[in-house]
Amino acid sequence: MIKPLARLLLCALVLGTSPTTRACGYDMAWDNPFQLSWPGSLDIAMATSAAISTDRLSPIPAIMGKEGFSRSYQWLNQLRASLKTTGIPGNVSILLVDSGLWSRLRGKQTLLLQSHTQGPVEGDRVVLLSEAAIDALLAGRLSASDAVALGVMRIDEDAGGVLLQRLDQALAREIVRR
Repeated sequence: MIKPLARLLLCALVLGTSPTTRACGYDMAWDNPFQLSWPGSLDIAMATSAAISTDRLSPIPAIMGKEGFSRSYQWLNQLRASLKTTGIPGNVSILLVDSGLWSRLRGKQTLLLQSHTQGPVEGDRVVLLSEAAIDALLAGRLSASDAVALGVMRIDEDAGGVLLQRLDQALAREIVRR
């Protein structure tokens, strides 16, 4: 069971009032960690904590600074490469709730990854997930649909669930290739 102090610290990292960020947790330059939020971030963090406590997700070591950013960038770039195979257009903003890192996939023919963005642009589909969730997704231990059902990932503005379906397809292809 997660200790009360750890739960409080986890809440402090993701709870806030402002939907955009200027820095992420990897920068170690948070003026106010309560500003690193987006509606639903706390739900993702709490569901991740519960999933780790019940062994539905594996814990991953917390890495700060440039090493942590590098690890997250590799995950996001791997996710971009997987989604590229589905032909899905960009305009997807992704928030890693642990660190407050916003990134964006944009483009039509070629998906480009932008990191350290200010948050979603109008019309973007918004994906909220934790580091443990993206790690499990990319390692083939969790499907995107299961991540949503478990509450460790959420996709907003996804008309008809197209992004979720394509993400499941892309991740399944990656598992077959291994």
